[in-house]
Parts: sequence; C-alpha cells; structure tokens
Amino acid sequence: MNSLSKTAFIACAVTLLFGCDNRPDKTLSPPEGAKWVDVTFRVPEGITLQPAELLYRSAQCKSVRYNSSNEPHDIPGYNDTERPFGAPDGDNIRRLRVAVDGGGPCQWRLNSLMVSFRIADDIPLVKGKEVIDTSYIFDFGDYGLSDGYGTGQAKAFSGERLELKTDFFPMVVHHIDNAVDLSLFGGNTGYEQWRRRYKTVDVESIKIEPQIHLNKVVVLTPPAIRPGNLTATYPNGISEDITNIYPNYDKLLSMK
Repeated sequence: MNSLSKTAFIACAVTLLFGCDNRPDKTLSPPEGAKWVDVTFRVPEGITLQPAELLYRSAQCKSVRYNSSNEPHDIPGYNDTERPFGAPDGDNIRRLRVAVDGGGPCQWRLNSLMVSFRIADDIPLVKGKEVIDTSYIFDFGDYGLSDGYGTGQAKAFSGERLELKTDFFPMVVHHIDNAVDLSLFGGNTGYEQWRRRYKTVDVESIKIEPQIHLNKVVVLTPPAIRPGNLTATYPNGISEDITNIYPNYDKLLSMK
C-alpha cells in the first residue's frame, strides 16, 4: 500500500469512527449474538416512571480529559441516551430490553443503566413542591454515572436475576429559604442494606417492584433557632429531632 492509499485508509477509518465533525459516531447497532438485559418495572398507582437513562462507553473512540496540571489523558468515549419503557400491561408492568453490546463503529458497550420514578403530578401532595426523582443505578463497567443521584455506593451483584422490592414513603422537606421539596424515602443509602446502586456481572433480568405508601408522609422542618437539629414528623403525628437529613426508616416501616 503506497503512502497515498495509507492516508486515504486512515482518513476513512477516522471518518467512520468520528464523523466529519470529529465527534464519535454514537450509532448503536447490536451485533448478532449480543448480550441483552431485560428490565421490568411494576408502576404503583400515583407514580410516574421516567425514561431509562443509558450510558455506553467505547475503548475504540476515546475522550480526552485533563488532570489538575492541565495535562491531557485519554478515557473511554461516552454515549448517553434515553429509552422509554414499553406500554403497561394489565398488571401495570412496563418492560425495556437493553443491549449490553451496543455495537456500531465505536463498539459501544453498556456502562450504566438508570431507572428513575417520581410521585405523579396529579397527586395533591405535589402542589407547590419541587418533586425529586428516585433512582436505581446498575453499573456494567467502570467510568459510570456520577454519585449524585442519591443511590449510595454500588454493591456487587453476580446473579442472573436481580429482583428489588423497597418500601418508599413520601418525604416533604422544608428548607430555611422557604423552598419545599418532595421525594420518596427508602432508607439512608449510606448504609449498604438500603443502597440502590449495583455493580453487575452476569445479570440478564432486572425486576423492580417499589412499594409506595403514599398516605404515610414524613415531614422534615428546619430548627426555629439555628444552629439546631431538623425535626421529623412521622405519619402518626409524633415528632423527634434528627441529627442528619434522614428520618428513622425503621419507624416508618412499622407504620406502613
């Protein structure tokens, strides 16, 4: 191959991988025999299921990052996308099939999958509040989604079927600036037993069935005189000071 042919070959390869604007080709094209994972989510009454967020990475198509000394280094390229779940069946179960082997010119591979849901907008409790999503994250590799989704650190799971049932309680939080937000509380995810992030190895099926107790609301209010502790008021009307931002999950479970 002469030098002109080599140059043309390299140019074609670069165009296939990165396109004309030097960005990686994010086309997903799972090859024959690709590995897939099936996700099912039973949607409780009063809950809205969000589209799943998928993050693929590529060892072929690199991204450049800079360290604290402003020195460049290569990391696997990223490709993030959203996928809606299918229509609900008679049991309010919605399904999504996700390719682990994404294929395409960059040979994308699933890195992280996030499933999020929230209290529906037509629930009276939502009025006047900022509603926050509740999420599960499933990691299939390193360099995944950030830790800023309240799921806690990832814990290892090595089976083929992962089934998750967590009790959630509406939590209304009043802030010192008078803002009010609303989320679903399923335990302090700083503790391993209540984490909602998993590092998976061979998983083929993920089944999520959240247990939502919409009429069991816990309310957090700031101290009247600061500094001081927050006050948690439980569904039974009893209040107590708490030293962090989490109410007593065991107490809530005893009231469900």
